[in-house]
Amino acid sequence: SLVRRSFGCLAQEPAPQHIRSMIFRQIVLSLAVLQCASAFVTNSNCYKFETTSALSASTADVGVPSTMGGDDSSVDVDFEAYSKGYKTVFTEVPAAECTALPGGKIPSDLKGTYYRAGPAMFSAGSIAPPKTSIIQPRDGPPIPDGQNPKRMVQHPFDADGGVLGVTFQGNGETATARYRYVRTVAMTNERRKGQRLYRAMDPTRELGSNIGEGIGNDLHTPLFRHHLLPGLNKFRKNTSNTRTVFWGKRLLSMWEGGQPFKLDGLALSTEGRSQLGGILKEEDPMGAKMVIDPVKNHALLYGVKQDARSSEVTVYEFNDSFRLIEQQDGKTSQSFPGFAMISDMAATENYSLFVQPQVSTAMQFLVVKDPGKVLTVEKAPSTLHLVPRIGSGKEAKSISIPFDGVVEAEMQLINAYEDGDSIILDAIRMDGTKKSSSTKGTEWPFATTREEYVNTAAKRSLWRYTVDLRSNSVSKEMLTDTQCFFGVVNPNQSTLPHGPIYMAIGAKGSEVSPPQGVARFDPVTKTMDSWMPEGYEFCGEPMFAPKENAASEDDGYILTVLFNGKTEQSEMVILQSTDISAGPVARLPLG
Repeated sequence: SLVRRSFGCLAQEPAPQHIRSMIFRQIVLSLAVLQCASAFVTNSNCYKFETTSALSASTADVGVPSTMGGDDSSVDVDFEAYSKGYKTVFTEVPAAECTALPGGKIPSDLKGTYYRAGPAMFSAGSIAPPKTSIIQPRDGPPIPDGQNPKRMVQHPFDADGGVLGVTFQGNGETATARYRYVRTVAMTNERRKGQRLYRAMDPTRELGSNIGEGIGNDLHTPLFRHHLLPGLNKFRKNTSNTRTVFWGKRLLSMWEGGQPFKLDGLALSTEGRSQLGGILKEEDPMGAKMVIDPVKNHALLYGVKQDARSSEVTVYEFNDSFRLIEQQDGKTSQSFPGFAMISDMAATENYSLFVQPQVSTAMQFLVVKDPGKVLTVEKAPSTLHLVPRIGSGKEAKSISIPFDGVVEAEMQLINAYEDGDSIILDAIRMDGTKKSSSTKGTEWPFATTREEYVNTAAKRSLWRYTVDLRSNSVSKEMLTDTQCFFGVVNPNQSTLPHGPIYMAIGAKGSEVSPPQGVARFDPVTKTMDSWMPEGYEFCGEPMFAPKENAASEDDGYILTVLFNGKTEQSEMVILQSTDISAGPVARLPLG
């Protein structure tokens, strides 16, 4: 994630001089092309981007500017290049000094640390134990991807997670980058043996891309993310690959269905699985989303305990020291009917919001825990749950969302806010119904052609949901049909009315295509300002860094990681948030 912190906190410290000159290589992972996601923390207790002067640097435009969105026939998507992003990172990086390419300059008012997590180890055991270790891998040292199919994951989301950190010094000259894997228990076990030991999700992945209304095994963000056997066990592998969050001077790596792992903010070393100071029990799962309330300076997390007849959702609310607030012991729980497939949350001043699709369970659910075999996503209205926040005095509401033939499931909830007797929710909705009838399971390298991609990745579009609190009804409107991913707003507007939405977009308008360019979408005028790189380059999730003395809500910088499939190298791309189509003001080679 792109997180901000205050002066004197750990990530503001430069790396030691003796390791800053190391070459930063092998960041050719899924950071630019996969389902990496993260929060952008804004409160004063966190990593903070301090902006002290106006940007004066510029660089020549690279790529294709556009103010219309839509189909840009000048960009021919290179799917072979795209697939190169699904490669294992075999070398970790303690630290490396990065400078901008000629013609660009790092903004001197950009100061802080960018963090991002994502799947990165597609071949199990690809980081060898130390040579001094008594136990050496049974299947030998790490080998190139694909050389031993038994070591390859069946879906990108099942790969072990790695974390990238890029610290901007505020000198307009250099940035310090580092990259480390999250040392989960499962990753450590596979590392020691040089084998893929956790295969519980394989039966689900082998069912192909059409299960779960076409999104159960979606290439980027599958609805079926983990084995259904609850608690700590060998079937539910916590890959810690979904999101990084920073709050109360703690950096966590998150994964849906398991507990977070605590990381060192400077070295990115893993300090161990976190029960958040004893708040969580050993068997308690956590969601992978944190919502920041910049007004109250609070952070919200959630966890879901799933069962066939009913599920329990618990929302935790923390103060700026990452301790539960005193009122109601800092948490509230609510039962949802049936098996709750919840993977995201939004929040307003008074409510936490969850979208629950209707899911039925097969009779063998009691003994079989493969999600693809025992869960069915029904073609029926989903439910929007409004869970009252602590101290709000509001009543819980569960409101049906009108069904238009596409199930509201595995949505990305961008932001929500209250407007009188209404709640506005902006979200990216997935539609998996347009895939072919192929039942072929995914396998590495996952998508080397357009045909393979459109049969494994869902259509995505941006929608606005309006909740009428008086009539307990929901209406919805599609804001743009452009293929879009990873929507974000200015973090200072989280839980509040927001303006522009920033997102990664495909190069072919409404057609199904991978995340490639960056766009600024105005939900009021419904206009889009975008930048598209070359056909072999792919941008990931955009992060918004607001300026300290911003002239407007959208006055800041957009940061994203770009993967070049020809050179198999990555860059940090910085754009001016008010003028996306002008292209990057700086591009920093990462390796």
